[in-house]
This record gives sequence, structure tokens and C-alpha cells, in this order.
Amino acid sequence: QALEPKLFPIPSQIFAVCVSLQITMGSGNSSTVDYNMTYGSNYSLGGAPGYTMAGHNGVALEPSHTSSMIDFVESGTVKPFIIPILGLLIGAAMMQAPKVATVGKLVLYFGAQSFMNIFMGWIFRTHVTLPAGTMMNGVVVIDKDLHGCPVGFALTAMQQFISFFCFIILYLALYATPHKIVPKKISSLKEVISIIIFGCVFAMNIALNNFSLGYVSIAVNLIIRSCLPLTTFLSQQGLAFFKLYPFKPCKFLEIMLMVAGVFCACAFTVAKIMGSGGKNHEGSNQVLGCIMCIASLLCGSVNLALAGVLGEMKLTVYDTVAYMSVPAFIFLLPFCLMPKPVPGLWPQVLNTTTASDFTILMWTAKNAPSTFELFVLSGIFSFIYNIIQFTIVHTLSPSATAFGGNFNKAALVFLTLLLPFLQVHALPPFPYNLVIWLAVLGNVAAFSFYSYLQILAKQALKEKEQKEAMLDKREMVPVQYQGSDDDEDDDDDDEEEGGCC
Repeated sequence: QALEPKLFPIPSQIFAVCVSLQITMGSGNSSTVDYNMTYGSNYSLGGAPGYTMAGHNGVALEPSHTSSMIDFVESGTVKPFIIPILGLLIGAAMMQAPKVATVGKLVLYFGAQSFMNIFMGWIFRTHVTLPAGTMMNGVVVIDKDLHGCPVGFALTAMQQFISFFCFIILYLALYATPHKIVPKKISSLKEVISIIIFGCVFAMNIALNNFSLGYVSIAVNLIIRSCLPLTTFLSQQGLAFFKLYPFKPCKFLEIMLMVAGVFCACAFTVAKIMGSGGKNHEGSNQVLGCIMCIASLLCGSVNLALAGVLGEMKLTVYDTVAYMSVPAFIFLLPFCLMPKPVPGLWPQVLNTTTASDFTILMWTAKNAPSTFELFVLSGIFSFIYNIIQFTIVHTLSPSATAFGGNFNKAALVFLTLLLPFLQVHALPPFPYNLVIWLAVLGNVAAFSFYSYLQILAKQALKEKEQKEAMLDKREMVPVQYQGSDDDEDDDDDDEEEGGCC
């Protein structure tokens, strides 16, 4: 005897949100997937056949539809975002309590940074740009899902362009209010040159990082970028060799910690590549992604070192967008036209093994418009994230910010390993999984302890400067009041009167 399908009542608003999320972030492309096949031919939010009213302002849902939403929550799309979203919620809640507000800011910073990193990694490598079986001109293009979209330089240029227009809109919206944005005036040639150099190096840092995300996993990318302290130290010493930067003292323990962290990052990367079991061309693409990620890391280090050489501009996030977006956009345009090897199934789709970012971007806009819409959304996210990051960073000490930014990368990878149900891809088999675990633990321990030593050193330096300032003040007091006995008597009388109060 066939059983009647059991109906599960849920609020219609929640169902509508779930449907919207699945359409927006699901594995299919809105222009090529028939969503009626997913939700049934009777799908309607207006009470069409197939749905019955639950009697308490809700909509009754069939098991197949409930199952599709559960699959969505358990899918690889949602899993990576669970940790960042929890970080955002927990951090925002902690900031409401004064006793843990500082820790809450670090947690919020972790959530925001992790969300942006994972979102970009999802766009470049995980998101299904074209589903399997898609037909073009009556021919099936691919028999497997086409994942990601390798347009690192083009998307970075788009983000700079979109961020600039977001700034213009916000500037006009706040112009007649007390919160009017007033960009810093640029009054010297040195400031103009500094802005151009900072903008170009900063844009190349982001572009190379985005480029690498199309070829390596987000875990490999984050582990490599956690090696920023060592590359920054080396770039500072290199500039010091040319007398452009003061030599930084070489402390054996700190250097050994940085080297140990980098060694662990290398071990993690090699284990991930060798354990992936991919083909030779996939392995070479991953090596290319690692090289680009290291180049991005070097650009980030040079950017920090140049800040000390050219002087701090003390620009706000709005100044940065207003002055650096356009030079960065123009600087990246030639790189968007350079052909490069394309990963995954893209050679099959494009009928070529090499293509420029501009070619891939135009193809995506034509054949996968929903993916192109995600690119536009990433530009808006980038602008919002920069504002949040700037606000949080400037309410924390530089040491705490440096520690948080460096710790966040390895901590996200560690938490994903610690919670297997959040993993989109299973770990490689033994012995690679053991190497990955040990490498992540070693990387987190080494760079966290290094950051802790940096915080202690800066605290000690601050205390020393305060003591020296107090000694200087005490030495100046007798000189100011010498030869004035009457003043000393008056001071004594004042002190005695003050003691009575």
C-alpha cells in the first residue's frame, strides 16, 4: 500500500528565503538550469496545486522539497561559510559586553576576513559556473560540472572599478549630512607618487592572490599567506641593504620561529598537491597557483616596507578608494589581456589551453550570467569588507591587529580540519593526512608564538619610552623652579592646604 506523503508546515517567508539562497548560491546556473525540475512542476509560492495551507499561516511542504533544502544546507556551498558566519555573530555579540569587547573585535575580524577569503575562493574554484550536460548550439559542451572562473586580474580590476562607484554613491548620499566624507587633500608630488606606488603594489597583491585561488585550494592559499612575517622581514632587510630602511635586529628565536612556520607551510602544500591524486597538468597548474600566491605574498611585504620608506599617508578607507582605485584599475588592464594556462575543464569549454582574463570574463558574461553577477557582488562585498576592516583595525592596537590578521588564516584551516563535517573535500589518504595535520599545528604554533613575542617586545619598548619620559620630566622640574624660594614656600603651603581636603 502506497503511503501518503507527509506534509511539513514551515513559514512561507522562510521557504522563500531558502529558495532564493539556493538559486543564488546553488550549484547550477540560472540561465541553464530548469529549477522546476528541482522543486517540482507544481512549484508556486501563491498556493498552487501541490502545496496545502497548514491552517496557521504557513505553507505545507512535501518531503522532496524539504530534502532539497536539507541538501542545500549540507552542500559544499554552505559548509565553508559556517565558521565565518559564526565568527561574525559571536564577535558582534561579544562587542556588546565591555569586558570582552576587544576580544569580540578580534573574533569579528576573524569572521569578516574568513568570509571574504572563502567567498573569493568559492568564486574562483568551487562554484559551478556551468553545470554538466549544458548544450550550446545543439551540442553538449561538457559532461562534468565546470567549477570556478580563473579571472584573478580581471575580477580585481572590476572590484576596484565597482568600489570607486560605491564610494561615489556613498559620498553623494552623505554629502548633505553631518557625516559628510571629506577626502584628504593631496598637496605634494611625493604624496601623488606614494599613492600611485601603493595603489599599484596593493592591486598586484590582491590580483596575484585572486589568480592563485583559481589554481589552488583556499587552504593552501591561506597557509602560504600566513608566512607574511618572514617575507616582510626579508623585504625590510633588503631595503635596508640599499639604505632605504633601518636594519631590523636579527633575533635568533624569532627567525627560527618564522623559518619553522614557513617549513610547515611548504610541507602542507606539498602534501595537498601530492595527495590530491590529480593528473600531471593539474599538478603543474597547482604549482603555478602556489608561485602566484608566493608572488602575492612578496607584494604584500613590499607594500608594508614601502610604507616605512615613503612615509605613512594616514589615509582613511575612503581616501584609499577615492585615490587608489582608478590607478590600480588602469595598472591591471594590461595583465587582463595576457594569455595564461587555464585550469580544470576550461580548455574543453574554450577550445584552447591558454586564454586571457578578458576572454574568459566575456565568455562568462555571455554564457554564465549568474556567475558574472557574483563578480559584481564581490566588488560590493570588497568595499563593505574594507570599511569593516578599517573600522576594526583602527580601534585595536597595531600589535593585536597584526596578530589577528596572521592568526586568522591558519586558524581557519585548523578549524576546518578539526570539524570534519565542515570539509567540502575529504583529506588525502595516509601519510599525507598526517603531514597536513602536523604542518597546520606547527604553522599555527610557530607564527602565533612569533606574534606573541612581537607584542611583548612592543610593550617593553612602550614601557621603556614612558620611563624615559618620566625621568626627563623629573630632571626638568628643579631647573624650572631654581632660585625662587618664595615659590617653593607657596608650593609647600598649597600642598598642606591640599592635604586637608
